[in-house]
Amino acid sequence: MRYLYFWMGIAILFILAGCNAVTGTVDPEQMTPPDVVVKINGDTYETVRGSFCWSNNRQGVCEEYAGSVELLADKEPIVAAPGEEVTIDIPNGLVPYEYSVDFSLTNQYENHVILAVDHKFTAPKEEGLYYFSYFARWKNKGNAFYAFLIEVDESARE
Repeated sequence: MRYLYFWMGIAILFILAGCNAVTGTVDPEQMTPPDVVVKINGDTYETVRGSFCWSNNRQGVCEEYAGSVELLADKEPIVAAPGEEVTIDIPNGLVPYEYSVDFSLTNQYENHVILAVDHKFTAPKEEGLYYFSYFARWKNKGNAFYAFLIEVDESARE
């Protein structure tokens, strides 16, 4: 009977040690998705991170934000020539297993999904202001929405 109590005590210690590891502290920077940038013609531009759900070390957080039009209300657009190549890059190298890119021309959210291959696509051919959204999903980490504004202008070819 003494051995039974001894092994039950050891089992309880292992269980408590495991529970303690789950409630340990996590660096707040590890509780947010990576930064995403847009590259056009050799220049790099920041995006605005919107809503996301992210987890690390068995802890998770979700944050909700407005859509791309509201997120970009006070941001300067990235100027690109019609049809110019646009690359979406994640500097820390954490590549998502699934992503999509879409844009809207107005604040009515009439999203148009565009084809992006290897995180690259071409800017629209018609001049105008485009509200872009980039949605990415990482295995065992979470997902995030990013927004950026591109102004397509023929004079950008110069």
